[in-house]
Amino acid sequence: MNIWYATGENAWLSNLAERSFKDKLGKDYVSVEHAYQSWKSGAFDEITYAKPWTAGAKFVGRKGTKTLNDWNLELMRLIMRASFEQNPAIYDALTKLYSEKDVFTHNQDRGIWREEFPKILKEIATSA
Repeated sequence: MNIWYATGENAWLSNLAERSFKDKLGKDYVSVEHAYQSWKSGAFDEITYAKPWTAGAKFVGRKGTKTLNDWNLELMRLIMRASFEQNPAIYDALTKLYSEKDVFTHNQDRGIWREEFPKILKEIATSA
């Protein structure tokens, strides 16, 4: 089951899907992508955070990506988990869907998220 916002392939599970949530500091995010791009450098990027985020919005954070010790992967795990846990109906649908399917993919990505995004989604779906 491929996850891709641009074509509508299970877009509701995408990092670009509108799935509003708050972080531990009480900041509001429109999507996983909004939170990830705002924090991926390891420091909060106020300018990226303040951009006009909507469902499908794709902006790139301005401060680079912190990758030491897979920091960026752990950040994505935390953000994705928060976004699903704070949207229980979507979380329930994800866990039910996973019980009926055995594979998530993110085939269109050419970077680390091709493999990592489906792994994280599976971790979340199976930890309920």
